[in-house]
Amino acid sequence: MASVFKPKGSTKYMILYFDENGRRRKKAGTTDKAVSERIAREIANQVVLRREGLIDPKAEAYRDSEALPLADHLSDFQRALIAKGDTRKHAQVTAYRAGRIIELTKARRVSDLSLSKALDALQSLRTEEGFNQQTINHYVRAVKAFSRWLWKDRRAREHHLAHLATSNPEVDRRYVRRQLTDEEAARVIQAAENGPKVMGMTGPDRAVLYLVALATGFRPGRELRLLTPERFDLDGDPPTITARAGYCKNKKQAVQPIPAALADRLRPWLDRKAPGKPVFEGMTHKTAEMLRHDLEAAGVPYETSEGVADFYATRVSYISNLVASGASVKTCQTLARHSTPVLTIGVYAKASLHDIKGAVENLPDLTPIVSAPEALSATGTDGRLAPTATESATPAIEETPQPVALPFVACDPSSDLKSSGGEPPCGFESHRRYSTGSDSQRQDPLFSRGSPSSTSKHSILSSRHEATVRDGKGFSRTFDDR
Repeated sequence: MASVFKPKGSTKYMILYFDENGRRRKKAGTTDKAVSERIAREIANQVVLRREGLIDPKAEAYRDSEALPLADHLSDFQRALIAKGDTRKHAQVTAYRAGRIIELTKARRVSDLSLSKALDALQSLRTEEGFNQQTINHYVRAVKAFSRWLWKDRRAREHHLAHLATSNPEVDRRYVRRQLTDEEAARVIQAAENGPKVMGMTGPDRAVLYLVALATGFRPGRELRLLTPERFDLDGDPPTITARAGYCKNKKQAVQPIPAALADRLRPWLDRKAPGKPVFEGMTHKTAEMLRHDLEAAGVPYETSEGVADFYATRVSYISNLVASGASVKTCQTLARHSTPVLTIGVYAKASLHDIKGAVENLPDLTPIVSAPEALSATGTDGRLAPTATESATPAIEETPQPVALPFVACDPSSDLKSSGGEPPCGFESHRRYSTGSDSQRQDPLFSRGSPSSTSKHSILSSRHEATVRDGKGFSRTFDDR
């Protein structure tokens, strides 16, 4: 049984009852006692039905979730992201992006989420705020993650936005990172080494930061910022730097080998660092701005026709250098710590014009070898005169395009059909017709079989059947007799 009472100083009645498991519960009623008593009786009836197994607990959970506003679910979603190990910044950004889509769809309850409304909201961001496709994809992933969490946490009966998909960002890419050349990287490191303190970091610390980033591909977030001296194994074979799994984007420990020369460069610098503390202590979150200062000091342009050089350009340079070194695709993917080689080769790796030129130079030479007579004939400089306009206008004979060249087959011009047993001496089935011509052609004085010299000149024949025509001036031309 449920009881109804009004606490001292309260305007609402309270309902006390025991649930199906015998635990005492309290629920707020209304300001009307009769209505509160009615609610209490309904609760008592539901307790009996649940105890008897006549009410599905899942259905009740969905009903309770539907009663909550989406803003409350979004707050729980943000806490869940932090609880599973994501950074607070990532959780805040993801929850903000999902909340922005929900705000534009004007959804208030879980059941209000729909694919069509989400698409309209994304289109609004694209047209009204000018977001590019890559940014739109970030919003898509955020709101899909929220919808998936509602479904997995049994707050929704289905994943409402399961079919919301991202699009190819290349069709609308406005921000492209470029690779730093070896010369540019060396100049930036030297400028940082000799430069003043910038944004809380000394020049030598910035120089080592750039060296480590270019040699490991570590990201400027917690992968670099939280490295401690214990993470550097400079005496190993090979020397390595390790980022903890909790600090990496893929949540897997990253053990990155480094060149021996870099290990020698890091030893005296690392000896001055306190154990257990980040070696890049005081490293700013605005790493792109810090790098830009050193780019200007080194005289290296921030933006070129190939893209911009923010701090992530060090990772682009690392992966591009791996690919250019001739390492296998699997090796490059492993060192880049990508889930798919498509991301490694297709997005991060940049091919320079020098690399492309070298690859093209290694292709086989397929240029055909053209003999001198054929070359002269092709350019019209073999001493023959071009046909006049009167000859070209002859109505009885229609000129056709040049025959398509077939593979060369050597013919003996002195041989005839009798000596070869009735078979063509150069192996072409059309040779008999080419050599002798048709009956009507043999009767026409303008047609001739062609001399042996003309036969040897045209050793490369096509499948077309040709005949030679001589005019009264001694010039000859070739036509298709079909």
